[in-house]
Amino acid sequence: MGERWELGDELGSGAIARVVRVFDRLSAAHYAAKLLHPRHERDATAMLRFRREAELSSRLVHDNLVRVWGTDTIAGHTALVMELVEGPTLAHVLARGGPFDEGRLLEVAAGLAAGLAYAHGCGVIHRDLKPANVLMGERGPKIADFGMARASSFAEADRGALTVLGTPPYMAPECLDPLAVDPRTDLYALGCILHELATGAPPFTGPTPFAVLEAHRTAAIPRLPEGFSEGTRRLVASLMAKAAGDRPQSAGAVLHAIAALRDPDASSTGTALALPSAPEIAAGRCAGCGGEILTDVRVCFRCGLVPVMLEPGRQSVVVLGPGRASDKLDSERRDRLVQWLTANARVGFGTARLEQKIPRLPFVLVRRVSAASAQSMVASLARLGIDAEATDAPMQHPMMRAHVRRMAARGFTLSAAIVLAPGLVYMPLAIMLAPLVGVAALVSYAVSRGTAGRTTVGTSQAPHPSLPAGLGRRLGVLPGVVARIEQRRHREALGAVVRRVLVLTRSCDPDSAAATAPELEHAINLAGVAAGRMDDIERSMAERLFDPAHAEHRALMHERDTWAARLLELTATLDALTARVIAARSRVELGRTDDALAPLRAQVEALEEVSRA
Repeated sequence: MGERWELGDELGSGAIARVVRVFDRLSAAHYAAKLLHPRHERDATAMLRFRREAELSSRLVHDNLVRVWGTDTIAGHTALVMELVEGPTLAHVLARGGPFDEGRLLEVAAGLAAGLAYAHGCGVIHRDLKPANVLMGERGPKIADFGMARASSFAEADRGALTVLGTPPYMAPECLDPLAVDPRTDLYALGCILHELATGAPPFTGPTPFAVLEAHRTAAIPRLPEGFSEGTRRLVASLMAKAAGDRPQSAGAVLHAIAALRDPDASSTGTALALPSAPEIAAGRCAGCGGEILTDVRVCFRCGLVPVMLEPGRQSVVVLGPGRASDKLDSERRDRLVQWLTANARVGFGTARLEQKIPRLPFVLVRRVSAASAQSMVASLARLGIDAEATDAPMQHPMMRAHVRRMAARGFTLSAAIVLAPGLVYMPLAIMLAPLVGVAALVSYAVSRGTAGRTTVGTSQAPHPSLPAGLGRRLGVLPGVVARIEQRRHREALGAVVRRVLVLTRSCDPDSAAATAPELEHAINLAGVAAGRMDDIERSMAERLFDPAHAEHRALMHERDTWAARLLELTATLDALTARVIAARSRVELGRTDDALAPLRAQVEALEEVSRA
């Protein structure tokens, strides 16, 4: 069989393998062949990955994917036989020609999204998408090199699926946890590529690979240059969202969004990315982690902290420290407090007085709020490094009483000095004014008590539309559900569903919102079950005795895959349904609610089947 192939020139070389041109004497056609470097041919891990690449990529047949036919022996070496693409890599095109304009960028983006949509539909995640792995053929981009690819199902994957792989400038924040990698990880890499095409450089750089990975996790998402349309800038930013649930849920959705950007006159109901009129449902920022807080939801899905929501009641929140009575709150904490309150202005906070003057400890932050509001505020202040207590009688707190006494003593001393000063010249006058000293003491105490008891932060009840009663009750139990989920990504996956439910509800008129409420309540309930179950299974998978080869453990992995796939489909369905509703609203016709709900019902029923199983 070796005589069949004629080796040609080398087309490229990497750390593990090289790609050469080969001529097939049987078909009289040219191909590309990927051959491991000799030092890796004796490496069992490299050889296993090589064969796994052949197995996964040979099932992919698409115009935007480099075709792979399988393995053969060429010149005594195991080789991966591939389609020969007569064109440079996207990295070379960018290096030679510089940044792309918007039209060219969207053309490449459409090809890459189409290739990813097909690969993901076949159950394959690339895991190393980057410009160097994209070949620019005559008919557009072709994604190559599935050497780090794995099956999207862990039940079908080998042990290599549980290793950290990728190229740092294009690795999503979740890549450090192999269990968190899914098709949306490739979409993050696509966003990084599009940013690089627009600017000439990857979105995040650093002196070391670890610094780059940390930037992916924590640095703000850079925006495209002003010359790009707002729609394209929003699309790229959404692809690079830190949480997978905040990204488009499928490459197909991205493809729809790109089509709408390239042809604005065409109808686009496949993705909400092309529709900027979605209602705002963020209420503020979490004091613990800075994550987004949603209206009507009393929990932060990122860290689990119960956020502040102002409700009327009888309690007050008193700030006690750190520090001693009558000390000023240190300026750093005051600034931190102002920033947090400002970020939560929609909750109903007013910070004018706090911004003008640094208060002395202790001080009353807010009054007349419910016990739940007071306790949530105390918990949030603790995350900001500020000690506080909730109380029905703020002026009876020992530290507050000590503060009032000190203020009154200073006021009394000053008043007495003013009143008795004339007596130093004429003693009888001092005797006549002596009763006023007692009055000054009472006045000083009253003024000090009033000053100390003045609220530092203004509050008002921020109005927002009410939710259907059943949906409100379902949202009310979420804090308990979230508290039982250990992994942040599963809390965020649940939060992604809740966010979409709120957007969808706010986008509907009252009658449509009431009609969809039961389905949406059920969707939130099942999403909570799915997130909790995946959290439990992954906790088992992290145990030392867990063996993927064991039938029972393999079944657990399969169950986790099923939950994950169904939850992803539910989230994508909510996106599509929201897009349809918003588009219909813009045309002032919502259409038949039953027809619109059919895809959502199908996904909810699929989750129910998993739950019953």
